[in-house]
Amino acid sequence: MKTLERITLRHTVRQVVRMDMGGNQVTLKHLSQPRFNVVTIGTQGPVGTVAESVLTMAQHAVQTANRANDKANQVSQDQLVMVGSMSQTIDHYIGAIGAQE
Repeated sequence: MKTLERITLRHTVRQVVRMDMGGNQVTLKHLSQPRFNVVTIGTQGPVGTVAESVLTMAQHAVQTANRANDKANQVSQDQLVMVGSMSQTIDHYIGAIGAQE
């Protein structure tokens, strides 16, 4: 037989404004209306279990990280090729200038 446990959380928020002018002080106090969102209703599973949605999100995160790693490796290789090409161009122009002297 399952019983539904009820948890009540009370959080009182007060907005207080104090203003001093000379020898006078004015204090305004206002209690805010409680605002809350129900995230989920249900029972907690056994300790150590993970919801399917969490496992799916983790799998997507791993796949995205792997794609980002592949992209970073490709960009690194492209940069090495670009720097090598720039070095060859500079060497060519240095050689051409040296030949003219």
